[in-house]
Amino acid sequence: MKINLLLLIVIFCALSCKKDNSKATPAAGDFKTGTKWVYKRTVYDESGAVTSSANITYTITGQQTLLGENWQVLSAAGGSGLIRKSPTGFYTVTNNVSQLQFKLPAALNDTWRVTYSSAAGDYSDFTVMALNENVTVPMGTLACYYIEGNDSNSLEDKEWYNEANIMVKHIEYNQTANAALYVNYTEELVSFTP
Repeated sequence: MKINLLLLIVIFCALSCKKDNSKATPAAGDFKTGTKWVYKRTVYDESGAVTSSANITYTITGQQTLLGENWQVLSAAGGSGLIRKSPTGFYTVTNNVSQLQFKLPAALNDTWRVTYSSAAGDYSDFTVMALNENVTVPMGTLACYYIEGNDSNSLEDKEWYNEANIMVKHIEYNQTANAALYVNYTEELVSFTP
C-alpha cells in the first residue's frame, strides 16, 4: 500500500512538472507585436530602367480596436495601417472601411475589390489566376496564390501571397501618355520574422 501511494505521488509529480504543451501554437498569420517583413522595392521609369531600389521594413507595432474589431498596427517608415486575419482572409482598413485584401482560402477565379483611396477609380478588382504557384524572391521560392488586379481600363497589379507570409511579391503597373503599360515598381520579400 505504501509503495502504491508513493508510486501515485511520483506519477502525480511527474505529470504536474511536465512541460505544458496544451497552449495552442499560433496559426499561420496570427502575427504578434514585433512580426517583421522586409521587402526589396524597385522603382522603374517608362523605359524599364531602374530609378531606385531600397529595402522597406513593415513591423507589427501594436494593436488597436476599430469598427468593433481588434486590428494589428502595421508600421513602416512612411506611416502605418491596420491589418487583421479572419476566417476568409486578411483585411485592411481604408477610409475607416474594412476590406478584404487577400482571400484565404481562395479558389480559381474568385474575385474581390480593393479600394486604395477615396479618389474615383483608385481600386483594383482582383481575380485568383493560380493556386499553389511557386514564385522566387530574395527570401527563396515560395508556394503562393497568384492574383491579378484590374481597374476600369487596364491591368494594375500582379501579386503572390500565402497564409504564412501574406504578401510575397507585388508588381504594380502604370500607363504611359500613350496608354502603354509599364512596370511602375516591384516589391519582393527579402525576410520574414514571425
